[in-house]
Amino acid sequence: MARMEDRGRRLFDSFLFYAIVLMMVTLLAALFLPAASVLREVGNERGQGPWILLPLSFLILSFLYGFIRARGYLHRSRLVPAYGWLLGSTLLPIVLLYFYLKQMTGH
Repeated sequence: MARMEDRGRRLFDSFLFYAIVLMMVTLLAALFLPAASVLREVGNERGQGPWILLPLSFLILSFLYGFIRARGYLHRSRLVPAYGWLLGSTLLPIVLLYFYLKQMTGH
């Protein structure tokens, strides 16, 4: 009976984790899509072209790296580090995106 309870708990933990991941990806998409259009306009005005969007790909890759690390901790049933990596990998691109937009737009 204890095995079924443990299996149910792991299933619940996985469901909750991936639900939070879906929310975080939606949040990042909601922030990155308008930022990409603003940066594209700034790049066209300054004659820089699409190269101005390159840092956005590194921010998305940092989220992907954090997600992979968090998923590894989830599979080992270490929930606090898993959610820590997930939160950190979401907040870091948001903060860096803010500073990058601030620098590129001059505001």
